[in-house]
Amino acid sequence: MNYVSGLSIRINQPASIDKTVYEGQMIPSALVSGTLSGDVNLLSGKVLVLLVVMPDPLFEEKPVITVNAAAQSASLSMTGKMAPDGPRTYKGSMTIKACLDTACQSEIRVENPQIPYAITVKAGLGLGSKNVDFVTPFGAAVAPVTVPVTLPAGAVSWAVAPAIGSTDTFKVEKAGDGSANLVVSLPALLPSASSYKASFNVSATTSDEQTLSRLLEVSVLTNPSSAPYALSRPEAHFVVKQGTSTLAPAQDGAVFFPGDTSDKMRYMGTVMNTPPGVDTSMYPGPNLWLYDYFYNEAGLPRYATKSYSWSTQVQACYNDRCLVPGRYSAQVQFRYTPDGGPAYDIYYPVVMDVVP
Repeated sequence: MNYVSGLSIRINQPASIDKTVYEGQMIPSALVSGTLSGDVNLLSGKVLVLLVVMPDPLFEEKPVITVNAAAQSASLSMTGKMAPDGPRTYKGSMTIKACLDTACQSEIRVENPQIPYAITVKAGLGLGSKNVDFVTPFGAAVAPVTVPVTLPAGAVSWAVAPAIGSTDTFKVEKAGDGSANLVVSLPALLPSASSYKASFNVSATTSDEQTLSRLLEVSVLTNPSSAPYALSRPEAHFVVKQGTSTLAPAQDGAVFFPGDTSDKMRYMGTVMNTPPGVDTSMYPGPNLWLYDYFYNEAGLPRYATKSYSWSTQVQACYNDRCLVPGRYSAQVQFRYTPDGGPAYDIYYPVVMDVVP
């Protein structure tokens, strides 16, 4: 190798690079600094290129280079990559090369070019699967999927939270039995020929107060089927504490259709059921603890779409008088009469449990 005459670089720091990270964490950056010796005017009009030759690809390929000709110093900052999966210690030596062109045809001699490194990757937060993909025919429910979670040694807590995308479409929660598992499900049926995607952030806090995280990607594809309709949820269920005077938060419901036939859907009526002997005379109408809002009923003829939706609320008190504890239920009836086909009676149960 023919080196550029009259100029060299001596690597001063670091003597070695030692890092410890968890799986999935970013490897901390490393700064390499050196001193220029000789005629720094040789750098005039040239680009000083510092290269890192490393057996293990643990740092980004293009480090940030800083040159101070007046102080006769140079440095490069290496940005760490995400630590690979699998506990392991990566050991070796990286070699620093210096050139006056990107093709390294004019190489500068480097003193102390070898820097030993030891990057230890500890077992971190892991997911048994990074993706959960549901594929289901229109109108068919899908079974929940369990995703095992591997926690780092000494983890003090872990959690899951929505990140981006159609997160309301999916339900991702910790297993109810206390195990280190996630349960991924679809809380409602979906329109025909529809697809949704979302990401959820799974995080764990270690005993040394570090937060580790992984993304779980979830998707669903609903294929066409012969089902004439699909009720998004089987029922509305409210639990109201006795004496609560305000309306309970609304619960939405919908019926999905294979085609644009929502205009063939009609509300038929509601049958109310009250525990025997309960006084409901405080309401302006019989058993008027239930409120239904039919969004698509406004205006005739209705615009035909692939869904017919509504919202339901309940109120356990009226005019300062309240219902006693018990189960109050209602059966909301709709009728779907598509052209050229049979009529379908669709029932939507509503349950209000008033608890002490």
